[in-house]
Amino acid sequence: MTEEPGVFRLRIDPAPVFDQVKLRATPELASALLAQLQEQGADASYAAEFGLDHGHLLIVALMMRDNGAWMTLRTAIEALANRHQGNRISVEFGDQAIEIEGKITPALEALLRQAQETYVAGVEGSGDRSASGAGTQE
Repeated sequence: MTEEPGVFRLRIDPAPVFDQVKLRATPELASALLAQLQEQGADASYAAEFGLDHGHLLIVALMMRDNGAWMTLRTAIEALANRHQGNRISVEFGDQAIEIEGKITPALEALLRQAQETYVAGVEGSGDRSASGAGTQE
């Protein structure tokens, strides 16, 4: 798999069983994303996963301790988009991909809400209402 020049990829994979969201990103973006999340005080770190092709996407695990983690993720993506003016960032969730350049768009806002709702549904489906993200619709 080759990456398109000038396009960073970020894939959002909610993992409510682990109280986290896995953010799979191209190496340059993963490094900047992790730094941005940590700068905001988020509990984020690189994670390893077996079975992935080495070098394609790095994983940043964002712990979802409370509902504020979703706003932190949004803010981090916006900061990266601003910092990488002239480059496109493809943000993927499920079979959807939204491309942004320089700022967050309403379509990306909707995609992030959908990812959050999927995470919350997974938490509620597991019966663990104490996990972060639960109750956002109450």
